[in-house]
Amino acid sequence: MSEQLLITDNQRQEISGIISVLAQEVSSHLQTNNEIKNGLLSGLAGQLLFLFKAHHMDANTIDEALFSEKLEVLQEQLVEQSFELSSGLAGQAWVLEFFNQADKEEYDAELLEDVDELFIQALDYHPWPGEIEMVLGLSGYAPYAARRSQFSDQSKLYSIIVSGLESTATYFDNGHIAWSQPKESIYRFDTDDREKPEYNLGLAHGVPGMIAALLPALNIPSLKARAAKLISGACDWLLEHQTGHDHAYSCYGSCAGESDPKSRLGWCYGDLTIALILARAGYGLDRPSYIERAREIAVHAAKRDDKSAYINDAGLCHGFVGLALIFQIVNKIMPDPKLAEATQYWVDYSLTAYRERGLSALHSYNGVSKSHEVDFGFLMGYAGIGCGLISLLDDDVSWTDCLLMV
Repeated sequence: MSEQLLITDNQRQEISGIISVLAQEVSSHLQTNNEIKNGLLSGLAGQLLFLFKAHHMDANTIDEALFSEKLEVLQEQLVEQSFELSSGLAGQAWVLEFFNQADKEEYDAELLEDVDELFIQALDYHPWPGEIEMVLGLSGYAPYAARRSQFSDQSKLYSIIVSGLESTATYFDNGHIAWSQPKESIYRFDTDDREKPEYNLGLAHGVPGMIAALLPALNIPSLKARAAKLISGACDWLLEHQTGHDHAYSCYGSCAGESDPKSRLGWCYGDLTIALILARAGYGLDRPSYIERAREIAVHAAKRDDKSAYINDAGLCHGFVGLALIFQIVNKIMPDPKLAEATQYWVDYSLTAYRERGLSALHSYNGVSKSHEVDFGFLMGYAGIGCGLISLLDDDVSWTDCLLMV
């Protein structure tokens, strides 16, 4: 753990206790519910990821027979899945590769070779015709390709990802680069004028996500120059569109061009993950100016509390445990006392919420019903909260590559 972040023994015990409770809840859910879909973000794959990590922390918290049974179901049903990250093969295969890499001596190099070839064939369009963001679109194949590249050559698959993002980018006369939401994207805010360019600023659905998806290509010699051009042009564009100034609100809104940006603070949208991606790009391209701007944005975000950050639940996507995790990651990449303090603030906030309200403090807010509900999933619910809490104890955030954060 960063020497600036101090979790007391009592807090460590509290966090361990919450993880155990969440593992029991998720296990019980898997045992009694056979209708769970297999996806990463809200389904079986994400819940198995949490149980896998919980087992490594404390083997006694997990029913290994149940885990093995559900893992077998996941593997057997791969051929029936759609392709995207959120509910489909890209996310599920990432989880299987994560498990595969956990024991390097037992690593099975052939386990997902068929998936590699399937993606290479299925994604090879020019220009890319569909969604470009990460949840349903092209950028969502980057976590799988990047994770697989630790043990195998993924230059073919990454070449397709780079080509797709090249083909969909907007190139401005000043050298800046950005990506407008496709006309028929389900993530467009403006559906009245689909011809109008719309530049989303969220990591989940916008330009920061495309930058993050491209970063691993800097490590592939044949793609480095092309990726660097896209990343630097997009970072320059992103910095030009910083508009916020009031300490109570954000530096960035949800889309470029907003006159009064008030984005939430979370993984999906907000200054903190924008700062994280800018910092990672700065290190990848050896551009210290990006890192310094990223630090300014992150420190600005560290001033915000639950009200100004629009925090209404606990999950990874836009909740208070998610913020503790993201500040932890940002502080690891560019250590700063104010970022460590913010991490500690959200750790304390999370533990206080749990002490006061128990499991109900970790329920997910449903924007449709306007109520908090039990959610066992990875992105919004117990599984992701559990993964985030484990990282506070073991300082291992490597798994967050599935969300384009490392």
